Amino acid sequence: MIKLRKAKINESVKILELYNNIIDTANDEFNPKWNNEYINLGFIEDSILKEELYVYKVDEMIISSVVVNNDFGKRYTDANWIVDAKPNEIVVIHTFAVNPSCRGKGISKEIFNIIKKQSLKNHKKTIRVDVINGNNGAEIVFKHLGFKHVDTVEEFYDAVGLETFHLYEYVLK
Repeated sequence: MIKLRKAKINESVKILELYNNIIDTANDEFNPKWNNEYINLGFIEDSILKEELYVYKVDEMIISSVVVNNDFGKRYTDANWIVDAKPNEIVVIHTFAVNPSCRGKGISKEIFNIIKKQSLKNHKKTIRVDVINGNNGAEIVFKHLGFKHVDTVEEFYDAVGLETFHLYEYVLK
């Protein structure tokens, strides 16, 4: 059975390998501009300890990873969100990764449906995500999943510097 579940600390190295594979195969379509400063073992282990990192496995292979919480960048609070929601009423998707060899097989949709179902169960109002400028493939995926582009902001992160981010929102009903 294929399932999204909380990652285990002993899977940290395998999860890092997934992200490094994505970093190494970035192209004009899928380019999250991740690097070893942002996606590193410390980030992965910290996300696991906070119980925010989830993995999607087929057999014993981790083919996808995602961080789910309610944290967003400082500039995002002033964005033109569709839903006026308090931090405890939102879900934020971060570092959503699918193994490049598994893309186009509906995995993103299946994972999103699991996140959506859990969010509804927990009485959340909305799901939000940011996509770094130039990661066209991710924008297409989120639009296909029903997310609406709501704003574009510039934000500074140590790992990438000042970058443009496209903000997307999926309103839960």
